[in-house]
Amino acid sequence: MTHTTRGGAPKDHASCSHAGIPQGRSAGFSWMLVVALVVCLGLAACSSSQGVSGQTPARSAQSGPRITVAMVTHGQAFDPFWALVKKGAQTAATDFNVNLVYRSPSTTNPQEEASLISQAAAGKPKGLVVTIPDAAALSPAVKQASSAGIPVIVMNVGASVYQDVGGLTFVGQDEIAAGQEAGREMTSNGVTKALCVIHEEKNTALADRCDGFAKAMQAKGGSVTVLHVNGARLNDAANAIEAALKKDPSINGVLATGIIGFNAAGGALQSLGKFGTTKLGTFDVSAQDLNAVINGKALFVIDQQPFLEGYMAVQVSAFEARYGQHPFGPVFTGPSLITTANAAQVLQLYKSTGIPLFNGGYPT
Repeated sequence: MTHTTRGGAPKDHASCSHAGIPQGRSAGFSWMLVVALVVCLGLAACSSSQGVSGQTPARSAQSGPRITVAMVTHGQAFDPFWALVKKGAQTAATDFNVNLVYRSPSTTNPQEEASLISQAAAGKPKGLVVTIPDAAALSPAVKQASSAGIPVIVMNVGASVYQDVGGLTFVGQDEIAAGQEAGREMTSNGVTKALCVIHEEKNTALADRCDGFAKAMQAKGGSVTVLHVNGARLNDAANAIEAALKKDPSINGVLATGIIGFNAAGGALQSLGKFGTTKLGTFDVSAQDLNAVINGKALFVIDQQPFLEGYMAVQVSAFEARYGQHPFGPVFTGPSLITTANAAQVLQLYKSTGIPLFNGGYPT
């Protein structure tokens, strides 16, 4: 399941020549080339080239012994984003004859994630997919796995460090570029001073989003204040955002770096009577943020397409294990810009995953 931006036609992962390629203005040429190659290798109509095994990949993806791929993420149990990642990974596991073993800590805890990576590597899977939100804490465990001969794919966060830890490639979003996309959209809608809300500690991806956002805002003469809140305590987070907005009434835009942050920001703006008047943007899809865009209460959602992200990470891992083939550069699944022009279409497309989008908390 993928979607396009700006009202483009939807495409699913069974399409061949342009499968999964976002049509938004941020999609890179390298993404198109890599995804076209990877997806076409896995689908029956696309390739007749021989893999390392001497078999045609398209005809042999589900033949032979089942292989095990371990996926270890930092995804917090209460964060609905990761249900979509996991669903995409499970779908790819079915398509490519993979036994997927998924692990994650209950809350973002790099030390616990490192322990889970070591445990997964000890089982000697044919492939290992990891996220790296904290390079200092996670690099030793990832390097140990790659040094032991386990092919490692870095997913979601770690685009700038995947090569340093022995990773073969990266699947996910360039977070700096995604933040810049948000900044351009904010400034084009008249925002001059913004609050960027980070809801999860020790996650460099969220900090990168705010950094890119600030750079784009500053390029147009605007400014950004970064606010850290505890996303696990939604009421406290909303109160902290409300206090920041009261302290500086000149703030006319709020960017949330994820679903939890959006709900907290929405609650704060509602309490202040500014929900729908203060410009609001967010990262990652939920039923509420998409409906807020549709109803004109929010400007945009930046989507990294988590279903596709999980799917392609497992697909790339399986192809490396079976054929010794992998993309020699990052595979970018975002940023995909969702605005009023395509929000209703995207909402329908996400229903096809079978995973209900998050629908709870603020705004009520």
